[in-house]
Amino acid sequence: MKRVAIVGAGMTSFGEHFSLGIKDLVPMALSEAIASVDKGFERRDIGAAWMGEVGATDGHAAGILADSCGLLDIPVTRIENACATGQDIIRQAIYAIASGYVDVAIALGADKVRDTSSSATFWDWMALTRDMAWDFPLGLVAPANFALPVSRYLHEAPATREHLAMIAVKNHFHGVKNPKAQLRSEITVEQALNAPMVAEPFGL
Repeated sequence: MKRVAIVGAGMTSFGEHFSLGIKDLVPMALSEAIASVDKGFERRDIGAAWMGEVGATDGHAAGILADSCGLLDIPVTRIENACATGQDIIRQAIYAIASGYVDVAIALGADKVRDTSSSATFWDWMALTRDMAWDFPLGLVAPANFALPVSRYLHEAPATREHLAMIAVKNHFHGVKNPKAQLRSEITVEQALNAPMVAEPFGL
């Protein structure tokens, strides 16, 4: 097996990019990733690509990646694996390089949860990520679904809601330093603990 290294990375800022589609955002992220490679990098060196995406109104994700980024002569594969999608596309790219199939691969993820300002857009998108026979009709969208195992964990482990709050505080702290982060304001443990409840034990 060949050794594998991540040599570059790029991203767009998190936000409600109503004026931009996936076709606009994907090339921006890839261009930044290519530019970040220390020792230089040519787009023609890419041997395969994996695109992680749940659902977009722009069209088929693999085709969008190939067309918008000029990657027309390599295999491009779309992967959807809910919240594990990002990890999964990286895993597939690593397997391709480690096996010797290609020397260079890219793993790129993109989603637009809200393509309009309508609140219904989020629920339409959320329905794509749940089991329509069981989860979604019961209201088990992402926060509620994650709340179930975390509630059990808090029951069995010595961890408390205060420990969860400390994670939120840490994440907000790092977000302040990242100009592309979604949330860029610090909070306290008290604020996290007293936030409106979304799905027990998760607050807003």
